[in-house]
Amino acid sequence: MELIKQIKDAEQQAKDIAEKAKQDSGSLLEEAKKQRTDLLKQSQQSRIKAVDEAVSKAEQDGKAQADKIAQTGSEAVSSLKAACSQKIQASVGKVLSRLQQT
Repeated sequence: MELIKQIKDAEQQAKDIAEKAKQDSGSLLEEAKKQRTDLLKQSQQSRIKAVDEAVSKAEQDGKAQADKIAQTGSEAVSSLKAACSQKIQASVGKVLSRLQQT
């Protein structure tokens, strides 16, 4: 009789251990899922931040290049105006001279 009671106690302890193991594994699984979700959120935020920084840098670089091109174009226009100014004045002088002769 004592042996049967010990066997039943041992069985109950085994069931209790198995139940606790199930609960512990469920808790560990939930914790692992939560950590995975947190890591995914962090990596998503990092990716968004990196993209935003890259876009911002590209905008700044593009603006700097556009400003440089505009400056170069403005300088080229000024240079052409200066170079052509003398030729324009000479041509106007010739036209006026011919008009006065007629």
